[in-house]
Amino acid sequence: MSKARRILTLTFLLMTTAYGWAQTPTYHAFLWSSASGMQDLGSLGTNSYANSINDAGEVVGYYETSGGTFRGFRWTSGGGMQDLGPASAEYASASGINSKGEIVGAASAVAGTAVAVAWTPNGITHKLGTLGGTSSSGVAINEQGDIAGSASTAGNVRTVAFLWTPKTGMHSLGTLGSSYSYGYAINSAGTVVGASPLNNTLTPSHAFMKVVGSKMTDLGTLGGDDSTAIGVSASGDVVGWATLFSGFMPFHAFLWTQASGMQDLGTLGGQNSAAEAINQAGQIAGLSDLAQSGVTHAALWTAPNEIQDLGTLGGTYSVATAINNSGVVVGWSSLP
Repeated sequence: MSKARRILTLTFLLMTTAYGWAQTPTYHAFLWSSASGMQDLGSLGTNSYANSINDAGEVVGYYETSGGTFRGFRWTSGGGMQDLGPASAEYASASGINSKGEIVGAASAVAGTAVAVAWTPNGITHKLGTLGGTSSSGVAINEQGDIAGSASTAGNVRTVAFLWTPKTGMHSLGTLGSSYSYGYAINSAGTVVGASPLNNTLTPSHAFMKVVGSKMTDLGTLGGDDSTAIGVSASGDVVGWATLFSGFMPFHAFLWTQASGMQDLGTLGGQNSAAEAINQAGQIAGLSDLAQSGVTHAALWTAPNEIQDLGTLGGTYSVATAINNSGVVVGWSSLP
C-alpha cells in the first residue's frame, strides 16, 4: 500500500469538498525548501505524487500514465524524474527511500494484486512476499533496510501490519484486538507505527506504536473515535491525525511523545489537519484546511499551533507527505 493510501480517506473528503465530483484537477509532485519555496517536479505522464525524500534529496513516488496505469519514479536534482520499473509491472508505486538509496513500494502486472517490492540503488527489484495471502505493500524503509507495511494472510481474510528485515523476512506485528492492522512508518530502531481497528466491526480504529520486543501500544485519540499514526522520528515521537469527537470529522494533526502523550497540533484556520512525517529536529509536515472553504494546503509545524502554509503549485489543494532532516518537504499539489 503506497504512501498515498495512508491519507486516502482524508484526501477523498477534502478534495471532493474542494473540487466537487465533476472536476478532475491535475496533480504534480513538488519539492519545497525554505530557500526556494515550492518546485514542480513534473511528471512522466499525467498526474504525479511524491511520497518520500531522503537526506541526499532523492525523491520517490508514482505517476499516472496516459493509459491510466501507475508507475514508480525516482527524482534527483541532477537527473530529474526517472521511471523505476520493473518493465513487467504496469502498476507500481515507490513509497519510501533511505539514505543508501534503497527504495520500497509495491508492484503488479495486474491492477489489485500488488506485492511489496524493494529496489536497490541500481534499480534491481526483488519481491518481499506476503503473509500467506496474495497481496502486500511496503510503505517505509529505515537505514538498516528494515521495511514496514501491510500484507494479506492466508485466504486473504485478514490484512495485518508487517515488519520485514533482511535477516528474518516478513512477520506479522499483530493488532489492537481486531483482525486488521496497517503499518505506515518505521524508524532506525525498528519501531513501527500505524493504525488498527479495536474490534472486527472495524470501528473505532486507533493509532498504534510497536517497539521491537514489546506489545503493540494503543496511542489513543484526541477525544474522538479514531486516530492513525503516519510518521515516527528516530527518538520515537509519533505524528498522525485523530478525530476530536464521535464521527469522522473534524480531525486534527497530532504529535505523540512518551512524556506528553497525544497533543493537538491545530490547523491553518480551517476544520481539519493531518501530520504525515517528522524529522530529527521535530519539524512536522502534513496538510491543513484553511479558513477559506474548500482550500487545503501543505503545512509545516515547528511546534503545536506554530504552522506555516507551504502554498500550492497554483491550485487550491496540496499535501506534504515527507520531510528530510534538512527540512526539505515533498508532496503533491493541484495545478491551476
